[in-house]
Amino acid sequence: MSHTERIPRRILHTSDVHLENHNDKACQCFEATIDAALRNEVDLVIIAGDFFDSNRIDEEVVNFAIKQLQRLPVYAIILPGNHDPLVPESVYFREKLWQQVDNVFIFHDPQGEIFELPGISIWGKALTSYAGDLRPLEGVLINQETGLWHVAIAHGYYVSDDSPLFPSYHIAWQEIVSSQQDYIALGHVAVYRRVCDDPVKAYYSGGPPISRSVNIIDFREEIGVQVTRYSIDEERAIEN
Repeated sequence: MSHTERIPRRILHTSDVHLENHNDKACQCFEATIDAALRNEVDLVIIAGDFFDSNRIDEEVVNFAIKQLQRLPVYAIILPGNHDPLVPESVYFREKLWQQVDNVFIFHDPQGEIFELPGISIWGKALTSYAGDLRPLEGVLINQETGLWHVAIAHGYYVSDDSPLFPSYHIAWQEIVSSQQDYIALGHVAVYRRVCDDPVKAYYSGGPPISRSVNIIDFREEIGVQVTRYSIDEERAIEN
């Protein structure tokens, strides 16, 4: 398959859902997010960190999340963030709960790993501590196979060349532009934000309880990569 024959793909990108208590605002927003994924007939759902507000979440909330994910006819992939990192008590190590769902992939490798679906390759690196000098996009891998769209997921703060305001989870401009990705799904910021459009598209989706939206990304050769901010309240695109 040549580069120009890549198959069209559509992804829903969200982050920072912060599920905490059953039937709270975050749960309602996540249910609306799944509704948006179904309406837009996406091929994949990405949750770019902080799906849960902490690792102390009770089983009722985890079961709610799993029930919602089971509504999807496609894969959902989850990147552990700084609120729900892969520490020994991680919610993602509750294997008996996660065995209920077979359409979910959770990133576990702290060095980064690639998950593949037809036509698309997704790289992510799980956060493994609540704080520290972790670089979420450092070491991003490129699948050299042709005919694939390339997506990376990173949970952290975008920083320019200026002195960063925050001490950890830095995602640098140079890391983005040299990553060779078609799209970078960013998490850790509660509002929608476009970080870069060229040569790599890198966007924060914002957390649905705050942004009231998700990102819908279309990958098609005739248009390239097109990012649409989509309301979870009014079933429409949002002008930016």
